[in-house]
Amino acid sequence: MGGVPTRPATRIMIVGDSISHGREGDWTWRYRIWEWFRQNNTPVVFVGPHKGTIPPPPEDDRTRDGGYAPDVDRDFLQDCYHYSWWGKAACVVKDGIGEQVATHKPDLCLVELGFNDIGWGISDPGGTLKSMEALITEARTHNQALKFAIANVPQRTIVPGLGDLPVRVETYNELLAQAIPSWNQPSSPVVLVHLCENYLCREGSYDGLHPGALGEFEIAQAFSRTLLSPEFALTDRSTKELEIPQPVPRRVLSTPVNLAAAASSPNREGWVRLTVTWDLVYGAYSYDIRIKTGHDDALWDWHPVQDTRYQLWCSPMYLPTPEWKAQVRATAGEHVTSNNSQLVNVIVGQEGDL
Repeated sequence: MGGVPTRPATRIMIVGDSISHGREGDWTWRYRIWEWFRQNNTPVVFVGPHKGTIPPPPEDDRTRDGGYAPDVDRDFLQDCYHYSWWGKAACVVKDGIGEQVATHKPDLCLVELGFNDIGWGISDPGGTLKSMEALITEARTHNQALKFAIANVPQRTIVPGLGDLPVRVETYNELLAQAIPSWNQPSSPVVLVHLCENYLCREGSYDGLHPGALGEFEIAQAFSRTLLSPEFALTDRSTKELEIPQPVPRRVLSTPVNLAAAASSPNREGWVRLTVTWDLVYGAYSYDIRIKTGHDDALWDWHPVQDTRYQLWCSPMYLPTPEWKAQVRATAGEHVTSNNSQLVNVIVGQEGDL
């Protein structure tokens, strides 16, 4: 018996930097666009050399992947390949894209690159545009029918010392919009993604640039609008752009547990080393710690730390009592924190084996 022919899955390679790579515990915009494809019964396969996010320090290297948010669809974990990495620039990716296209054979590339070129002085807007054009040219040498959705660069929040960054980003985005029509070919379409206009870093990021839960949806929505273009032949007329849910899912971090603390005996100068450790919290970008002396009701201000082991040398003038207390919370950017841990006691002169 003959059945209705199944449309072959489109092989999609997401080419990006940290905005696309994500950090441990993120959903990522890659997942949100994958959900949109799934909801619209659009058969796709994600391809590329990487699968996960970047793991937390000090293991953030290429030897392992970080994980996603605990509630991502299990099917995505089998189909989350991509070509994105923290710190990538278009001027670097243009030299490696050919090998990746030859190896993974994408039909469509979703490209989110350029901020690192412009933002960190690697290149000016004109040079970044040349890198993007070279990327497309090199990719086409391995697939003359390759399709491209090319995102412009977001306007991150103000960075001290980079006062001209907004102008450089605006200049590049204008140049990109002007150039894309000349890059477009009937057999290899190139379409602009208005990422900058849809992803507002001051609202959607966790640090002024990288997307939080809202920003992930905003970026995916921008790509979905472009992917509705007839050049891609991915969807039918009934398909709508990705909708951002209200409310946006809230990221949740576990409360740090198993705090242990110790303090050394004073050295010859009277200084004491305080040491606090706790268990790693999955999905935490960093931690905050605060300490107070035993007789003082007021805790010190929160102090950000990267590791799960914190040490502080205290001078004699800050040691009015042998008893101290410490407390920790996990953080994931400027707006997400866990509950505060329980207070743990530290007794000067009773240093443990931490």
